[in-house]
Amino acid sequence: MDLWSLFGLISHRSLKSCRLEFEDRPLERASLFPLFDDEGRTRMVMITSEEDARIIVTDWAPGVFVRDWSMRNRVRLRFTDLSDASMSDEERFQDLWHFDPWWVLGEDRYQGHGAVPALRATNIPGYDPKMSGMIFDRGLERVSYVATGPNQSRKVRRFKASTLSTIAARRRTGPARSRRTATVGWRLRPSWRSM
Repeated sequence: MDLWSLFGLISHRSLKSCRLEFEDRPLERASLFPLFDDEGRTRMVMITSEEDARIIVTDWAPGVFVRDWSMRNRVRLRFTDLSDASMSDEERFQDLWHFDPWWVLGEDRYQGHGAVPALRATNIPGYDPKMSGMIFDRGLERVSYVATGPNQSRKVRRFKASTLSTIAARRRTGPARSRRTATVGWRLRPSWRSM
């Protein structure tokens, strides 16, 4: 059990590869990512489905997400009514953020999906790799806390309007760097290859 759930808060980790219960059916191995503005208020929700490699984006409304006493994640929408993210206007994502340190959208199953480049540009770890966690309030309506640093020396602080100001400036100057992007540098060459 996640420590944050004891306080009525929801960690980003508990929303990855989980079961989401929609009004008309459950969805196994889905990930839910709140898309929030610079002030931490959720504006949209992105849902990725591992089963059928779908990416769904829907507008946020209070009460859309509920985590009940038995830790079930309920989404008060009908899955059949949701449309694919590629049907959305990509400009809607420009001022939004999400937190996905696993780079789920970089997985092979989502390659070729039209909305992936615009959505990947909203991923905070592409601009600030030191940020290690996001904690949301009980209804996912806003970001409550941000964790920085590795597990051994993690610092947790309250999310403020200025929290994302530095990485917002980086976002305006260049594209997000994926953790999966190959880094180029020097390597030691075995002695038998230098001959």
